[in-house]
Amino acid sequence: MKRVFFFMALTAVTAGIHAGQEAGDSTRVYDLGEVVIASTRVAADAPMTVSLMDGGTLQNSSTGTAELPFLMQLTPSVIASSDNGTGIGTSYMSIRGTRDERINFTMDGVPLNNPEDQTVFWANMNSYSASVSSIQIQRGAGTSTNGTGAFGASVSMESDAPCPDRHLNLETSAGTYGTYAGTVKAGTGLIKGHLTLDGRFSYTSTDGYIERTGANLGSYFAQAAWSGDNAVIRLKNFGGYEHTGQAWNGVPAEQVMAGNRTYNSLGLYHDDSGMPAERPTTDNYNQNITHLSIAGRLNGHWNAGLTLSLNIEEGYYEDMKDSVDLAAKFGLNGYGTASADRHKWVRNRQVGAFGTAVRTSESCELTFGAGGMWYVSDHWGDLEWIQGQHIASPVRYYFSDAGKNDANVSAKAMFHLSERMHLFADLQLRHTSYRIGGQNDKFTKGTDGTYRNQLLDVNEKFTFINPKAGISWDSHAGNLYLSFARTGREPTRNNYTDNGGTLKPRHESMNDIEAGWSKAGKGWHAGISLYHMGYRDQLIPTGRLSDIGEALTENVDRSLRSGIELQGGLQPARWFTWELNATLSRNLILDFTEYVDNWDGEALQIHYDRTDIALSPSLTASSLMTFDAARGLEFSLLTHYTGRQYLDNSSCRDRSLDPYCVTDISVRYSYGRMGLTARAGNVTGARYATGGWVYSAVSESCGYTADRRYTESGLAVQAPHTFILTISFDL
Repeated sequence: MKRVFFFMALTAVTAGIHAGQEAGDSTRVYDLGEVVIASTRVAADAPMTVSLMDGGTLQNSSTGTAELPFLMQLTPSVIASSDNGTGIGTSYMSIRGTRDERINFTMDGVPLNNPEDQTVFWANMNSYSASVSSIQIQRGAGTSTNGTGAFGASVSMESDAPCPDRHLNLETSAGTYGTYAGTVKAGTGLIKGHLTLDGRFSYTSTDGYIERTGANLGSYFAQAAWSGDNAVIRLKNFGGYEHTGQAWNGVPAEQVMAGNRTYNSLGLYHDDSGMPAERPTTDNYNQNITHLSIAGRLNGHWNAGLTLSLNIEEGYYEDMKDSVDLAAKFGLNGYGTASADRHKWVRNRQVGAFGTAVRTSESCELTFGAGGMWYVSDHWGDLEWIQGQHIASPVRYYFSDAGKNDANVSAKAMFHLSERMHLFADLQLRHTSYRIGGQNDKFTKGTDGTYRNQLLDVNEKFTFINPKAGISWDSHAGNLYLSFARTGREPTRNNYTDNGGTLKPRHESMNDIEAGWSKAGKGWHAGISLYHMGYRDQLIPTGRLSDIGEALTENVDRSLRSGIELQGGLQPARWFTWELNATLSRNLILDFTEYVDNWDGEALQIHYDRTDIALSPSLTASSLMTFDAARGLEFSLLTHYTGRQYLDNSSCRDRSLDPYCVTDISVRYSYGRMGLTARAGNVTGARYATGGWVYSAVSESCGYTADRRYTESGLAVQAPHTFILTISFDL
């Protein structure tokens, strides 16, 4: 029904292109639209470490297939990864070594992070770059925002503003690994000087590089906007659906060494006759989001905006488990060992309201924000098929419900002490409550020998006071800034349900100190930023995965992420531009004790005064060279380098990922209303993995010592070569 509704809306928009169009003052749409996101963004002269990707950069970087994390790699300290090796579908990203679930993402000021998992599922947002006009990345704690606290960065995305000109845009792409994508965008332009209708629909499919990771994805964006002299009202409906083959288990290291880089263990099982068989492990999900926003000028100094949001999501994860103990795994006592096909379902509903008021004057800008979210969720698991058993209907093996409320108020001020000196202050009060009840999908063995569900009884409340302050100074030598921020965040659902019976997870806190310098001249610009993020009770990855591939974490008392980020650009000639950045960092746990499984007895304890945090490289770098040839022809050369990443927290090279360097080449040609882009990825054929997990154990009886452990691992192997050809038309 959602797709039918969208196609009807898109048809109406397309038909409206031929409707009457009158001139109007469209600039008010853009100016007042910025009020809605003012509570999550900062001005260019704010004393913070900020990168901005505008619409032109996004358009030139996008091929219509890669997920947004891969586009954000153009900015410092960003690493992107995908399960199927092509950058399409299930994808992840990190900033300064911090994963998605610890980064705050908003769209038009409304949180995108799932309130429980606190992450963004990028497969649900395929081709969203076609409807995003800009992305502001605030590294570190960032400014006050809506949603969960930012422990590595805040990413504020702004959707396309209503287009004052009527348009129809078509784009289609085809490439390696059976990849195909298509996008249609349409808009009426201004009707009667006040109303605009815009819409987009995108579809992407791929076979994937890794075995059984084919994906079919769709996304849509539709909006109606009315603009008056002093107000703008926008109604937006956007979302996506996805059916993706999963490979979260990674490729075992021994398979990689044997040359089988596409191996996928998920979905392998033995059929009724005992013969090897396979069935894709899939994720199937629908997400639909609606925003109603109004922004207006109250007088010469005050602007205000209000957004109401509704987010409805539902889907399931299908996975074939091979020859498992049905009692220990699913609580089916007396069933013995057999293969089973499970579906893990989730249904989420979320309502939010977010308001902003902005006062501007020559001496200062004041921004007041407030927001609230109400979220409920159901989680359940069904067995659809059990080997050797006839079941008339799915067997329910767990059910739990959850609820979360989140509210915040904030005030920000930028004082212009002089033409050159600016003082920034920011204070946020955030309160959240989280409840989980019902059954866990884990089982414990009772004294009678039977297995029963672990019961969930979580009822937590958290209050965070998040202050931020900084100062910036403009001079002929450049812009200097210094800032301090403190923020806190609550544990995720997995921290409660997958902690393996350890102590209840604690909330985290971070103190962030940032300092930087930047300067621009004729044909060049340069910048340097220093950061020190000190954590208490940081939840860091252990190197292991949950039952469905999510990174398990544990609290550590003290840890830090410190580094230096370098940025620069040159344009020595009109036809040549070179942008580059690099990050050198230390990511350490202080006073850490590792517990290693010991097959002969109690766990082995190894103490480290200082050790590297898993999956946090000490060096990342990017380079983008653009050659603008005559007559609409453009070449670009993009290179990413990522240093060594440790898979666990022992700083052991034997359990680490080798550094890698990946180079992409693209050629873009435009002629009139037609555009043609050819992009070749990983042209040097680098054999690399962007992430992974490891399990290690010791056993004297088996010859495994602390220095020579038994290990199992899975690596996020990426494709050695990719190619995509994109053709676009503006009609």
